Amino acid sequence: MLKGRDIVCLSFVTWDDHWGTPQQVMSRLARSNRVLYVDQAVSPLSFVTGIRSRAALARQLRRWRQGYREVAKNVYAAAPPPVLPLRSFKPVNAINGWILRRWLARTARRLGIREPIVVNFQPLSPHVASAVRPSHTVFYCVDQYAAVPIWWHSSAAAAAREAECCREAELVVCVGRALTEARRALNPNTHFVPNAADVAHFATARDPATAVPDDLARLPKPVAGYIGVVDFRFDAGLIAAAARDRPEWSFAVIGPVKGDARGLEPLRALRNVRFLGNKPVAQLPAYARGIDVCLIPYRVDEFTSHIFPLKLFEYLAAGKPIVASDLRELRPYEGTGVSIARTPDEFVSAIEAALAGESSERVAERQLLARSHTWDERVEQLSALIAALVSSRPASPLLVPEPARRAGRGAR
Repeated sequence: MLKGRDIVCLSFVTWDDHWGTPQQVMSRLARSNRVLYVDQAVSPLSFVTGIRSRAALARQLRRWRQGYREVAKNVYAAAPPPVLPLRSFKPVNAINGWILRRWLARTARRLGIREPIVVNFQPLSPHVASAVRPSHTVFYCVDQYAAVPIWWHSSAAAAAREAECCREAELVVCVGRALTEARRALNPNTHFVPNAADVAHFATARDPATAVPDDLARLPKPVAGYIGVVDFRFDAGLIAAAARDRPEWSFAVIGPVKGDARGLEPLRALRNVRFLGNKPVAQLPAYARGIDVCLIPYRVDEFTSHIFPLKLFEYLAAGKPIVASDLRELRPYEGTGVSIARTPDEFVSAIEAALAGESSERVAERQLLARSHTWDERVEQLSALIAALVSSRPASPLLVPEPARRAGRGAR
């Protein structure tokens, strides 16, 4: 494990958003290092897309004015200033980069950060790391961001900005095999480090002392459930078809609903489908306990063909059978706790088979598989890759662009 270093994390989610790879990795690195966690910047467009609530956006703007805050031991989260929309386009990206470098240099100086290791999760932030004169740089790729299907998003421009992030980094880490294959062409020092789970936490779903929450416990059995973000990836039509086909089953959807989710109204109208809302991470094992079959019902497209679902090992750690859409990254796990459905009929049949084939032996097999995929293990892998980087070459800070250098002298 890395020790005694300053780390700057450029994230695509705020620290207190739905927990994902950036928070899981940084919370563990903070056990023996100091972390400046940079929330994703907002723009005026953020207020009309609906992807984040207006309350969350207003809160982030207040945090920008207030400065960094300590959110956990050795973790300081900071909200950057607002930036221009359409940020993937090169001219806009250059202006935003100047804004973010100027702010980041000032924030790092106030925290006394010197020559940090910069871990960049944000594919639209090339060259921002230079503001803090990093000793080493890592680009951490979690999605095929260029394939995000939203109207204001230019795939070509996003791919170009991410390519800059890959080329400027000394190390590229990818959570999926397909992501790794593609980015290795941009940077030969690219490695596959898949997502993982807080296995000990989700394993408490098997503890008899863990009580199923009332809103889930009152649903008629059996319960097929999804735990996670409901956004453009979520295949509402697939769940609706299954719910209509099996009206005696209950379908539970647990998690925040984003503004880019599609086709939810017909699903909400079904009597055997319940949206239970967002829940704290601490309560998720209790919800998993009350689910008979866990679902990963994603649309199959260019974006999802590259994702490695965080919930895979969380579900397995809870001992639950999984029925999933035909996602490329899940295929290696088919038959070892995961059933893959390629049509709506197969989806229903797979749930049925999972319900009929449940046993204590299969529960134990799933939990055994999950135990070799912990976040602690993944962070050790990342630390080893960075350690190899440090030992193989001396620290060579990136040159700081001229606007950031001038801002640094005159920072308030």
